[in-house]
Amino acid sequence: MPVLLRRGLRRVLPRPLQPISPRRAGAALLLVAALGVAALAPDRGVAQQARLLEENSWLRVQNVGTQPATLDLTFYNTSGTQVAKDGCPKLGVCEAVSPGSGRSFFQQTLDALPKGYRGSGYLVGDQPFVAMLARDLIRPDGTLQIGGDSLRLGSGTDRHYLPWVTNTTSLVSRITVENTSKDTPACVQIVYYAVGSGSPAATDPSGGNSNCPSGGEFLAPRASMVRDETSMAAPFGFDGAAIVRAQPTSGGVAAGIQQLSVAVDTRDRNRAGLATYRALSQDEASRVVLLPMVDRATIEDGASYTTRFRIFSATPGAPNEVTLRFEGRDEAGALISIESKVTVFGSITCDQSQPTTLGCLPADRALPASFAGSVRIQSVEPITVVVQRLSSAGSLADYRGFTPSESSRQVVLPVVNKNYGPFGGRSGWNSSFRVASFDGSTTYAYIVYYSKQFPRGLFPDSPAPVEGSRTFRPSDERKLPDNWVGSVVIVSDRPIVVVANLKSDVFEGDPEMLYNGISLE
Repeated sequence: MPVLLRRGLRRVLPRPLQPISPRRAGAALLLVAALGVAALAPDRGVAQQARLLEENSWLRVQNVGTQPATLDLTFYNTSGTQVAKDGCPKLGVCEAVSPGSGRSFFQQTLDALPKGYRGSGYLVGDQPFVAMLARDLIRPDGTLQIGGDSLRLGSGTDRHYLPWVTNTTSLVSRITVENTSKDTPACVQIVYYAVGSGSPAATDPSGGNSNCPSGGEFLAPRASMVRDETSMAAPFGFDGAAIVRAQPTSGGVAAGIQQLSVAVDTRDRNRAGLATYRALSQDEASRVVLLPMVDRATIEDGASYTTRFRIFSATPGAPNEVTLRFEGRDEAGALISIESKVTVFGSITCDQSQPTTLGCLPADRALPASFAGSVRIQSVEPITVVVQRLSSAGSLADYRGFTPSESSRQVVLPVVNKNYGPFGGRSGWNSSFRVASFDGSTTYAYIVYYSKQFPRGLFPDSPAPVEGSRTFRPSDERKLPDNWVGSVVIVSDRPIVVVANLKSDVFEGDPEMLYNGISLE
């Protein structure tokens, strides 16, 4: 379910806010994913059962240009053959998407896609846009699973980092890789590293073939490959990270010019938990990473939330010195600041439910019983990070750690809700988002809501102060009507990063997902 956006954004907000630079949005989107519906393959024993039935995907696109946008979405199967098309405007369905507005494309209701479809897609627009891709399914017991992430802007790279990959009794990951090129084949190889190890635990495929003499699985243009509980090369019991890398083809296509896109879904084998993140490309590894949402036993809507994060070195075979600073508040609102240092061998898991060193904290310092805040990470060598957020109600969500290049004075959230789709006396879908200044200083942010009701934006009377980090909830915005769906642009006087949470109280199970806000500078 990976996605790529091409650059080309010029402007999104009317005055008095500043124009957006072309760096973070695009007028064309390469969409890679297990889109549509897919059934569970035969089990390799009870221990490998993930209890999956049918799942569906949907794409949310926001027009951040200045003119109505025409969107064309083409679907491909795993072999790279075109299967169906969708888009707007479409007679009797949708018009061109107006500036500031968004459109959701649901694969479940697209009759042109056959039942059981899994593949990828390519989206083209004549205006700059940003997008988010999500998947959901109803389990046999009636509970919901949902996960998703915002989409990659720019071209693909030949190496992708997957900080969190697992195949244990409790959790199992699925890796989806697509060759995003329209005319160039690729050879794709996955190398797995267990937590705390700099040596590979498995390589898939391990040998070469006629198309890929140096190793890798051959992927035709637009073709995709999937590794899940029935086909993952990492052994049962594996918990760690992975690198997806390109290898040269027999036809002379060098690894460095191949364009891959990768996503990881992780499911709870027994409960409804589902989390999805887009893999981090080689150019996204960094020596500085900010995690804006790190919690321990925070209470929200009667559930307790705790995070854990995994640091994966871009060069797994070499030890890496890493410094972490935890900053936030305890249950009483008192400020908490703890600094620690760890040595990472390949990868390390920092679990906020665990005391001191198991949480990557000093031996003599622990987080308070309840903590909500952020973590700033500096390392000697480049790293990648993924955060998992678990709740006592069974939800599982994740997001990617932010690098300095992702921080911005203007950030877009493509989909945000307020009491959307209420049913049976329940409020429906609601959103929240945590804003963090990248350097930890106080910043002032304008929260601007866009939708069909507010095509020019619903602007606040004054900016909101953000002291390090702060959580905002559209349900608190009285000017927004109930049953509202739209998007948000956050404009601040200092670079920020944002993590959004999408949640419904209509469904049981895991009706909750996190995704990274998209920088527009």
